[in-house]
Amino acid sequence: MAGMKSQSKAAALLLDVVGSRGDSRALRHEKLISAVDEVNGRVEALDPLRFTVGDELQGVYETLDGALRAAYALRLAVAPEVDLRAGIGIGEVKVIDAERGIQDGSAWWRAREAIDAVRDRASDAGYRGTRTAVVGVEEPLLEATVGLIDAHLSGLRGGTVGTLRGLLEGLSNAEIAEREGISESANSQRVANNDLRPLADAIRALTVFVTPSSPDAALE
Repeated sequence: MAGMKSQSKAAALLLDVVGSRGDSRALRHEKLISAVDEVNGRVEALDPLRFTVGDELQGVYETLDGALRAAYALRLAVAPEVDLRAGIGIGEVKVIDAERGIQDGSAWWRAREAIDAVRDRASDAGYRGTRTAVVGVEEPLLEATVGLIDAHLSGLRGGTVGTLRGLLEGLSNAEIAEREGISESANSQRVANNDLRPLADAIRALTVFVTPSSPDAALE
């Protein structure tokens, strides 16, 4: 925490659990703790993901693609048991108290605006799968692209999420099937029946997703 310095431009990421109240909250939190450690080990951050209040998490990334990469990685690590919404703000991050992790700045104001926008958009039945918003970037296709990814992710069930993770990690069909405990044919059917390859392509395009099979891929 003490190493985090104020940034004139960064990507602030807020995440919270959709429907975080209930009997299984303790189990969800335990799963999130494990997933946060995993994502922090895979995605470079200026300030790694950490819990703030309740089921809310925050992190700071040098670039938008880094913040998106962390958001998607965490969502896929805990799905389908835990559903997360993400708000990303691009702007200044001011460190008010490094020891206590207190920060301020336009990036955080925009991240809060973004996550509020996700809640509002998802209340519309036609956009109920919306989970991601970005504020502070002038890119017309960005909102539409993250919206399409969200809509596709919201329709995935059970082990299909594991197959998508395998694709993003660069695993072969046989490797994914072995990890998921299914036949290679069944995994191929998951990929085809759920159109997972174009979904993985879209996520990679936004995040420069780094995979174990591509160790020299750029992080930024």
